Amino acid sequence: MVEYTKAEQRDLPLLFALNKALIEEYEDLASIDLPRVLGWVEENLQNHLGDFRRILYEGELAGFFCLSEGELDSLFVLPEYRGKGIGTAVIRHCQDISPSLLLYVFRKNTRAVELYRRMGFEITKEVGKTRYIMAWQKESL
Repeated sequence: MVEYTKAEQRDLPLLFALNKALIEEYEDLASIDLPRVLGWVEENLQNHLGDFRRILYEGELAGFFCLSEGELDSLFVLPEYRGKGIGTAVIRHCQDISPSLLLYVFRKNTRAVELYRRMGFEITKEVGKTRYIMAWQKESL
């Protein structure tokens, strides 16, 4: 069972570590100023912590997501909880409460790209060499 609660101040170090790991794995590090980017990430997390939700799976912290004004800004499922349908459950939850969704995803994160495609998202734009913008729209009846 998946549940959601507000992220807390104590979650900031883990959220930062998850963002940093994602950037280091999928970004073209030669083309960015990594310390500047990580500074922005840290500031952004602090400024928008209220928009983040903890993902609880069977009562245990399994990840985080941030949905703000139709943008799925972040979705992190901790490694030990991947493959259990948690990411799918979070996306369905977001689709249930929003008529449209937009997100940025690293092109090299093929597992995430395929999950979003299965959930009805389409690539609408390429951003630089490393990211896609993907969008989903609720179908009209």
